[in-house]
Amino acid sequence: MKMNHPKKHLFLLASTALIIGFSSCSKNKEETQMDRDPELTQATVEAEAEGELLYDDVFNNVMGADQSVAIGGTGVFQSAGSDLPGPLQPACFTITLTKTGDGFPITVTVDFGSTGCLGRDGRTRKGSFSTVYTGHMILPGSKATTSFSNYYVNGVKVEGTHTVENKSSANQWAFETRVIDGKLSRENGNQINWNRTRTFTMIDGSGTPYVPTDDTFEITSNGTGSITIGDKTGTWTSTTTQPLEKAFSCRWISAGTQEIQRVNGRKASLDFGNGECDNKATITVNGVSREITLK
Repeated sequence: MKMNHPKKHLFLLASTALIIGFSSCSKNKEETQMDRDPELTQATVEAEAEGELLYDDVFNNVMGADQSVAIGGTGVFQSAGSDLPGPLQPACFTITLTKTGDGFPITVTVDFGSTGCLGRDGRTRKGSFSTVYTGHMILPGSKATTSFSNYYVNGVKVEGTHTVENKSSANQWAFETRVIDGKLSRENGNQINWNRTRTFTMIDGSGTPYVPTDDTFEITSNGTGSITIGDKTGTWTSTTTQPLEKAFSCRWISAGTQEIQRVNGRKASLDFGNGECDNKATITVNGVSREITLK
């Protein structure tokens, strides 16, 4: 009869205990690591909101330029009769249209100067951005590519490349926007790096292409980003879980939800509201919600 050596049993028990103990230690360490930086998870959600806001502003400005290239009257090109708050100061920025021939491409450069220009939306901009239009933006296939030169919005430096392409069909107005190697930097050294693709589908106002005030879009998007705060860095992915809603008559995203997953961290949500035009959004992390103010 084969006998099991008692020392062998002791060794197996000790090995099993060691494995269980190591696994438990690793799990606890991972959970501790996840719980240790809830502020970083919250910061990534706020970074997503800031990116959505500032690059959405680029879309508004691209579409709001002269009617020879776009629809006119949105973003910094709001008319004096607009109901948006803030003083209109058209003299504090200059617009230059450059053609390479009789038609397209056309480059539109908007220069806000070096001291700052306060817009009707209450935002102060300085520096410039230039947009190259391959065709009129109400025509399917037309594309607008924007680059930035020392461009700041409310003290945040905006960099990277922003594109808008008309993806409309015979039955539906739609635009695709991309943020390519986007970068938002603050004076304290904190920065956000962002790449994002967005689809704007018009749900109201398609019958009046040159009247932007009745245009409303449903938006879906996905993206990746990273934020650096001092010596901490957080990375995340985002996707739309409930379509966002944006009207040209409102400078804020007024509805919809983005889901943000921080790499090696918690999942969070960014809720823009239920359709009311305001500058509020709600961040939820680990079941705890907090309202933030968009700027």
